Amino acid sequence: MNCKQIRQAVRSMMMLALLGGVMSIHAHAQVPESGSDADQITKLIAGVCDHSKAPSDALDPSLNPADRDKNLHRLSAPHYELNLIPTEGIPKFTGDIVSVPVRVHFDAKDGNSLDVSATARFVKRNGAWYFSNFDFLTWPVFLILVLVFGVLVGIGYAATVLVLMTKLLKHGQLGINGIKMFLPIFWPSLFRQVR
Repeated sequence: MNCKQIRQAVRSMMMLALLGGVMSIHAHAQVPESGSDADQITKLIAGVCDHSKAPSDALDPSLNPADRDKNLHRLSAPHYELNLIPTEGIPKFTGDIVSVPVRVHFDAKDGNSLDVSATARFVKRNGAWYFSNFDFLTWPVFLILVLVFGVLVGIGYAATVLVLMTKLLKHGQLGINGIKMFLPIFWPSLFRQVR
């Protein structure tokens, strides 16, 4: 081989090496983070909790715009504290969707807070895992019903005591009945007295 052929061979090898390096970098940028599915989900949870990953980047990119906005609004406070702690170890993966039971602690520093057990749902898109929604940040229906029922019972109790007190005062029978009117067990007899 002469000198010219050696230089040409070296140039060809360098071009191939450079092209291979560029292709490798480009391919690596398109491939999701290495590691198991469980590792990717753990990193996703940690990223959203420690604010190293924006909620918009962690949410399913295929959600329609209205659902995306609704979900992102839940984490729109400028300063919030979020802790998601998986409660059942490593989830079982049966495809491109997985549900992970978590303990949620959320405090938006504006009075909006939540501390509850919930389920975080994840979906795999193009080899990368995303939160399918942020529904774990909503109050469970059961707790809403308990809260509404508790408020209604409280209002009913206060209204009944107020009506009894007014009637007892009107009839001049408050005395010892002033204590009884706070105990629902005495309400029927007190209402009979003030008819």
